[in-house]
Amino acid sequence: FGIAPHTPGEKPFSSTGRKLVAAGYAVYSSSLEFVISLSINHGDGDDDDDSQQSSSLTSFAAGFTLSSPELFQSLTGHEAENDVGRFLLSRPNIQIPRNGAYYSLNDGREPDWPKGLQRWIYDAKRGQTPSGTVYSSRYICSLCADVHRTLIKGGWAGNPRPHLRLLYEAAPLAHIVEACGGRSSNGVMDLLDVEPKGLHDRTCVFLGSMNDVLELEAYGDIQQGAKKYLT
Repeated sequence: FGIAPHTPGEKPFSSTGRKLVAAGYAVYSSSLEFVISLSINHGDGDDDDDSQQSSSLTSFAAGFTLSSPELFQSLTGHEAENDVGRFLLSRPNIQIPRNGAYYSLNDGREPDWPKGLQRWIYDAKRGQTPSGTVYSSRYICSLCADVHRTLIKGGWAGNPRPHLRLLYEAAPLAHIVEACGGRSSNGVMDLLDVEPKGLHDRTCVFLGSMNDVLELEAYGDIQQGAKKYLT
């Protein structure tokens, strides 16, 4: 989800992701974790100018895990009494590594990828990208889970097709990733600068470590055209 202020007289849902003041997601498996990013406006920017407003914001992200007796004891050093079933601060200040060793997307669609993305994946598997890192693939096919792992381990996760909704999927996750020191991109520009034309606009998405996403963008031609698959 994403939260942005509404300016009276302004068309709803017409602002870029730069106007977001909070965003979040939840992931669950053996534990349930809630991650939220917040932006604090220091009041130096012009509310009518997204670029000026963003320069006056400080953003951060934190993770909260639903408590169990074992988790409570590991985080606090005390036996649980009444705190089971509450969300406890487990990641006070999430910082994504500037470089990672993982990429996350559906390798099964490789024949349909544009040439730039194919070149990067080919080079990444062989340690031939500018960073020299030998990358491995990690793909759950759950957007929040793939992004969550990326925030912790580094690398990037995404979808080269214009599949994800800009306003309520891509932009909120971009806000979180950038609050953690990472980068978001549609393959050409920062996702937070993409202007929506409609409520259900879709976009290509690449989210992750700053250096990895910049390196990927530098290959050029990484946006796949829209295509429907049976599964």
